Amino acid sequence: MAVTEKTNKLLKIEQGNLYATIQPKQGERIMIIGGSEILTARCSDAGAAVLPAVSFSQVKQNEFDVVTAPLSVHSYADGAQWTAKAYEALRDGGWFVADFAEADSLPSTTDYPYVETLAGYWERLKASGFTTILFQQLSADSPKEAVLNGWTELMSSKYPVTVNRFIAVK
Repeated sequence: MAVTEKTNKLLKIEQGNLYATIQPKQGERIMIIGGSEILTARCSDAGAAVLPAVSFSQVKQNEFDVVTAPLSVHSYADGAQWTAKAYEALRDGGWFVADFAEADSLPSTTDYPYVETLAGYWERLKASGFTTILFQQLSADSPKEAVLNGWTELMSSKYPVTVNRFIAVK
């Protein structure tokens, strides 16, 4: 599904890693929640200014074109708050691109304190203020496929795994 609204980029969820969905452009400001060395390097190579972040304390409101979370939000006890913080950090028309795993896809929910259902993730995005939301359920049938999608957190999971990829536009 492709939608263009509030943004000059085509909203399209791509199978595979987040980079293909983000479509980084020269001069864009991108924040990666939790950091990701590979995603940071690829976005930087495309000419984007990238801030890997584990805290919003250094982030100003309306500062970013894209905020992304490559499964990293699950690692934070306050993970549910990151959607609202991402909304505040985005400029109007900016994107929050996030991968949220289904609970049974995570290797251990004790190691990943933030988990909701698909409906819960959707409601959390709406409650944060996002009105344009796209999602697609993606899956991996093996650890190799999970790594190719950038989901190294799921290496020791029971396969297949299911991940919900969202694009939410401010």
